[in-house]
Amino acid sequence: MRIGVLLLVAAVALPAAAEKPERFRIDGGLTFSRFEQQVKSEIGGATGERLVEQTDFGLALLGSWRFWGPFSVGLYTQLDVGSRGAGNFKALDADNKTVIEDETGGSYTEFWMGPFVRAQWRTLFLEVAYAPLGIRSDDARADLPTADGDTDTALRTSYSVAWYAALGGGVPVTDALEVVMRLEFRVRYYNRRGSDKLADELVHGTQNWTPFVGVAWKL
Repeated sequence: MRIGVLLLVAAVALPAAAEKPERFRIDGGLTFSRFEQQVKSEIGGATGERLVEQTDFGLALLGSWRFWGPFSVGLYTQLDVGSRGAGNFKALDADNKTVIEDETGGSYTEFWMGPFVRAQWRTLFLEVAYAPLGIRSDDARADLPTADGDTDTALRTSYSVAWYAALGGGVPVTDALEVVMRLEFRVRYYNRRGSDKLADELVHGTQNWTPFVGVAWKL
């Protein structure tokens, strides 16, 4: 988080030469997040099984056109792959390591695509996007079948709640190339598998904050 703040401060302090507005822009980069929870007998104690463990890698690509002043519109895609596990604390073993039970989890793949709008000042920007196409294949969500009992077809996002927002900034490397950092926030609900609604018309909500590091090419 401190690195992100420093990057934004650096972007604000850039000279006017870096402010030349681009007509077209392509952003590409990587996202990564890691989350853990654990129980120990004391801080710094032996590490055993983790209560919650999640790792997520992503690849994002955005293409935009600056149509007026600080505003751009474009299309973005994002692919995420990851795995997670969660369980309940049971006890500490003879080596004082955590033992858990009732563990659930698995791997997942998620793909998003949709339009977005960007408002930019110098190299700072705010983006808001909508994801009419959101697909998630999740090995850990066999508990969310359709009315027909299907648990294999990928989950699909709700047409009304599938949004993305990001705050970021860049540091120019050349007139056409910039190193970019974003902090992304995504919120979505999954309400069907393919074209079939989930049983009892349930919805599955997910939201997350994810850092993005990449580059932008200005054309």
